[in-house]
Amino acid sequence: MLSWPSRSAALALALISALVVLLATPASARAGNGGEARSILRDPDRPYTVVAGEADASAVVQNPANLAYLDGFNAILDFTYNIERSGRRGDGIGGFVAVPLPWKFPLPWKILALGVGLQAVLRQQAVPGNAHATADAAFGKFTIAAAVPLMRWVPGLSFGLQYSRLFSGENVYASRVNQLDLALSWRANRFVSLAVVARNLNAPTLAESVRAAPVLDPEVALRPFGDARFEVAAGVRARLAGLQPAEAPIRGFQVQPRGRMLFGNRGVRVYAEAEAVAYFDAADVDDPSKDPTQADARAVARVSLGVQLDTPHFGVAAGPTAGLGAGGLHGVSGRVRLSHERYTDILPVRPRRVTRLSLAGKHDDRELAELVWLIDELARRRGGVVLVELAGSEFGSAQLEELREALLRYQDSGGKVVAYLEGASLTGYFLASVADRIIAHPHAALSIIGLSSRTLYWGELLARLGVQAEFVRVAEYKGTPEIWTRTGPSAPVAEANRALMTDTWNHLIRVVGRSRARDPAVVSDWVDAAPWQPEDARRRGIVDDLAWPDELDAKLEAWLGRGVRIEAPPTSPLRTGDWGAPAHVAIVHVRGTLVTGPSLEIPLLGLELAGSETLTKTIAELREDNAVKAVVVRIDSRGGSVRASEQIARELDRTRERKPVVISMGQTAASGGYYIATGGQYIYANATTYTGSIGVFLPKLDLSGLLDKVGVNAELLSIGDRATMHSYWKPYSEDERDAAMAGIQATYDVFIERVAGARAMTPEAADAVARGHVWSGVRAIEIGLVDAYGGMHEAVDRAARMANMPVPAGAAPIVLHYPLPPTVLQKVRRLFGLNLSLPLGSSVEAGGDAAVGIGQAGQLVPMTGRALGFADPLMRTLRLLPAALWHGAGPEALAIGPCYFEIDG
Repeated sequence: MLSWPSRSAALALALISALVVLLATPASARAGNGGEARSILRDPDRPYTVVAGEADASAVVQNPANLAYLDGFNAILDFTYNIERSGRRGDGIGGFVAVPLPWKFPLPWKILALGVGLQAVLRQQAVPGNAHATADAAFGKFTIAAAVPLMRWVPGLSFGLQYSRLFSGENVYASRVNQLDLALSWRANRFVSLAVVARNLNAPTLAESVRAAPVLDPEVALRPFGDARFEVAAGVRARLAGLQPAEAPIRGFQVQPRGRMLFGNRGVRVYAEAEAVAYFDAADVDDPSKDPTQADARAVARVSLGVQLDTPHFGVAAGPTAGLGAGGLHGVSGRVRLSHERYTDILPVRPRRVTRLSLAGKHDDRELAELVWLIDELARRRGGVVLVELAGSEFGSAQLEELREALLRYQDSGGKVVAYLEGASLTGYFLASVADRIIAHPHAALSIIGLSSRTLYWGELLARLGVQAEFVRVAEYKGTPEIWTRTGPSAPVAEANRALMTDTWNHLIRVVGRSRARDPAVVSDWVDAAPWQPEDARRRGIVDDLAWPDELDAKLEAWLGRGVRIEAPPTSPLRTGDWGAPAHVAIVHVRGTLVTGPSLEIPLLGLELAGSETLTKTIAELREDNAVKAVVVRIDSRGGSVRASEQIARELDRTRERKPVVISMGQTAASGGYYIATGGQYIYANATTYTGSIGVFLPKLDLSGLLDKVGVNAELLSIGDRATMHSYWKPYSEDERDAAMAGIQATYDVFIERVAGARAMTPEAADAVARGHVWSGVRAIEIGLVDAYGGMHEAVDRAARMANMPVPAGAAPIVLHYPLPPTVLQKVRRLFGLNLSLPLGSSVEAGGDAAVGIGQAGQLVPMTGRALGFADPLMRTLRLLPAALWHGAGPEALAIGPCYFEIDG
C-alpha cells in the first residue's frame, strides 16, 4: 500500500495529466495578442497566491505582514513561463529574502521582520504597431518590506509595510515608478487566518496621463482540521478607482475573485488555484481606429495546479498553468525554497547519517523531553543510527531511565544505538547498556563502583551553638526534621533509606544484566571489582570497543559495513506552519522546592523554587485554553510548603473536571510533590523515582540559647496565651507544643484524605503506606501509590487518548511545555530586584538565573557552583538548607521529602 506522501504525489500527477489532456486545444482556438488585461503594478504569477495563510519570503510582495510569522531566514525563487499565444501577461522571475529580528538572540519575542525582493517582469505580449506595445516591454521591480509583530498585545496580529521601485529603459509605464503597500494579518486561531493588503496607496503615476488606482486585496483562509493538512482560501482584488483611458487595454475588471486549495502532509502538498481575469480580443485592442475604453473584456479563469515537495531546508513546487475559456494550457510556474527553519521532511533517514546525542550539561526535564521526542521522531522515520555521548550528563537515574526507554523504542523501529563513554558511573552505564554497541575512551576508567548515600545531621552542631530545634512531625518515617534534632537517623528512617537504596540497586543491576546478556550476579561482580581500566573492561565484555573521539566514525564504519557521517541533531527552529496554538497536550513542569508566591531561581546556591502563584496561574490558563486538550503534570520536587501544594492541587482538581490530567513523576515526586500528584487521574513513575514521603512537619528553632552565648537578650511583649508560639526567641511551652502538634495532625489528616480519595483507598490503608515513608517507583506501584511504569512519553500518550485527540497515523500528539520561560525583562528584574522574605523578618537581595539539575544519583548539581570551583564544597553544604524553611514570612506546615538522602552512583 502506498504511503501518504506517495499517494499525494500520485494523485497530483494524475490531476496534472488530466488538466493537460482536458484543457489542451488547437492553436487556432488560443487567444490572440490582445490577451490578459493586467495592470503594470501586478507582479508575475507564482504557483499560488497567499495573502492570508502561510508565510515565506515571497510575503515581501504578497503580504508583508506575514513576514512576522517567520522564525528564521527564508529565501524564495518564483518563476512563471507562458507560451506567447496564450495571451498571458504574468511571466517573470523573482527572488526574495526575509529574516526576523532578533535572530539567534535571547529575546522572548520578535520585534521586527525585514525582507527584500527583486523581480524581472516579462509581459511578452507586445505587437509591432500596437499603440500600447510599450506597456508590454520588460521591466524590473525592487521591493523592501518590514513587518511589526503585534502578538504581545493581540495574539496572532501583525502589521506590514512595503515599498517598491519599478525601473525600465523601454517601458515608459514602469520607469521610476514608486509603489507603497500597507498590510494587516491576523491569525485569529488555528482554524482561521484573515488578512488585507492595501496596494498602490500612493496612486503612483505610470506615465504623464496615467495614474494607478489603489487596490484592496482581502483574503480569508480556513483550515478545517486546525493544521496544514488541508487549507482553503478565498480572496478578491478590488480596484478602488478607475484608471485613465490610455490604460484601458491592460486594466482588467474592477473586481477579480480568486480561490486556492492546498492539501498534503509529511513533506508533500498538492496545490490548486483559480482566479478570474479579464481578456481582450486582439482585434479590439490592436485596431488604432477603435476606442480602447469601449473594448469588451471577457471573463477567463486562470488555473494553476501542482505539487510541492519539502525537505527540512530545501523545497520545490511546480505545475502547469491554464486558462478556462482562454486557450487551454498556458505554461508552467514553479518555486524553489531555502530556509533556516526546518520543514517536514519527505525523505527517509539517510543511510550514512549517524545522529549524535550529547548529554553534556543536560539536567532538567525540558531538556530530557527534547531528547525523548527527538528519538521518537527518528524512530517514526525508521532505521538509522544514534550515537549517545554520556560525558557530562547531569540526569538522575529516573531521567536516564526515560531516555533508555526512548532508545528501546528506537531499536524496536529498526534503528541502532551506539553509546560512547569517557568514564562512567553505575547510573551512566545503566543507560549505556541499552546500546547495541558500547565504545569507551581508551584512557578513561569505568567507575561503576556502586551506590552510596550521604545525609548530614546538624543536631549536635545546633546544640553547641545553643540552638534547639523543636520540630513537630507526622509521622515516624518523616526523616527531614531528624537532621535538625538528631546526630543520626531513627530506626524507621534508616529502614526506609536502606530499602530505597536496595530497590534502586536491584533495578539497575537487573536491567544492565538483561541488556548485556549477563546474569545479575555477574554484573554485581563487575561493580565490586570496579573501577575498570578500559582494556580490561573490553576483555570482560563490559564494553565492546575502545576509541578516541576522532576515531568514532572509522569504528562505526567498520561495524556497520558502510560509510557514515556523524551529525548533531538540527538546532534550527522547526516550522510547524500552525496559525495559532495547535491542539496539544500541555506539560506543566513542577520543579524544585514548593513555595507560595512566584517561581524563582536562587543564584549561586543553584536552587529552584516552584511557586504556587506561577503554577496556579499557568494551570488556570491551560484549563480555559481550548487548544489544550489534556494536561500532563511533570513533577520533580521533594515538596515544600503544604499551602503551596494545596493551591496547586486544587487548580488541578478544577482542571480535571474539564479535561484529562495525568501525572508524570520525574526523579523525585515526594511529600508535597505527591500531594500535587493527587490532583491527577493517572500517575506514572519510573522504577527509580523517589516518591511517597506522605507526611508533614512544622519547623521551629529556639535561638534564645545562642543569644545568651553572645550576650543578647530578646525582650518579648505579647497579649494572648499563644502569641509567641512561633517565636524563634523562646522554646515551646507544653500547651504550645500540643497546639502545634494538633495543627500538624489536622494537616496530615487532610493529606491522607486526599491520598485515599485519589487512590481509591480507605484512610486507614492510605495511612499505612504514608507516615512519611519514602518509596521507590517500583515499590510505589506495588502498594498502589502509582498506577503504572512510565515517563513523559507514556503520560502524554495516555492523556491524548483520554482526550480523544485526533492524531494522524504515524505521528505523535503535539506537546507544548509550561510555564513559559521567563522573559529577558523578568530575568533582569530578578537580577536587580529580588527580595526573599526570611522568617526573622529581614531580607536578602539575590538575583540572576542559575542552572540547577538532578545529578546521576539524584543529587542537586548547580552549574554556578561548578563555575566557582573552589567554592563548590561550600555551595553543596548551603544547598542542603531547605529553602522552604526560610522562604516565607514565618513558620508554616511543610511537606518535604528526602531532601538530604542522596544516592550517588
